[in-house]
Amino acid sequence: MGDLIYRLLLYLNSSKENDINYNIALTMLRNIRIIPNMSINKLSELCYTSPAAITRFCHKLGYSTFIEFKENIKINIDSYNEGLMKPKSINYEISRESMLNNMSLEIINEIETFKSFVDLKIVDRVIELIYSSSNVCIFGTQFSQLMAQDLQRKLVNLSKIIYNANDVQEQERLASELDENSLAILISPSARFTIYHERLWRQIESSPAKVVVITEKENPHYEKRSDYIIYLPHRNDSNEYTQNHRYDLSYLIEYIYTRYGSMYKN
Repeated sequence: MGDLIYRLLLYLNSSKENDINYNIALTMLRNIRIIPNMSINKLSELCYTSPAAITRFCHKLGYSTFIEFKENIKINIDSYNEGLMKPKSINYEISRESMLNNMSLEIINEIETFKSFVDLKIVDRVIELIYSSSNVCIFGTQFSQLMAQDLQRKLVNLSKIIYNANDVQEQERLASELDENSLAILISPSARFTIYHERLWRQIESSPAKVVVITEKENPHYEKRSDYIIYLPHRNDSNEYTQNHRYDLSYLIEYIYTRYGSMYKN
């Protein structure tokens, strides 16, 4: 269920099995659909810990209170139930061959649409900023986070260091250190980052850094604060077999890396 699941899985994958955070994350994942109706005392009993420990864990996930945490779970569950976070094709009764073929056509369409849509002049300006900025931080969650890490790893091969963090609190630390010589890149295809990570966005927004946003949807916060916006083609959640922007975003990251190398060979 979106970003919340991603954050809980980060704790599951990075904590030791006997760590209290591991146990809380595991219990939350097992009971994710009923947590919105739970009291903090009931959840702490399930986790064999105290309400204070649950509150501290919510803070680690980036939520101010347990109530805010529960509200975010409900938003995620509602989005999933409405089909916004799962492929429509899950409900289709078609052959595996047809499924694979339809999926391939959808991926090709996403890439071809991106090729005819993207503004390469804007992408060049962004690459120039990446090259000239002494401190480049890239922000995003879920698949956007994977793309941020991919760009970070690729640019190291060209002797350019950019900074990224898995944990939301660590991303907030990076944002707090942005100065006038910094560049903040935000990957937010759905444009919901300002809602789900309001505190982190406020830090980026109020910093003196230059800001670049990669997104599909128009967002007045992005338009007001960004120096450049790289727009992805409008998909309007139209994909039936694959996650929207999984392939054109990956294509863009690959292009930025290759173009950076061609512009700054020496």
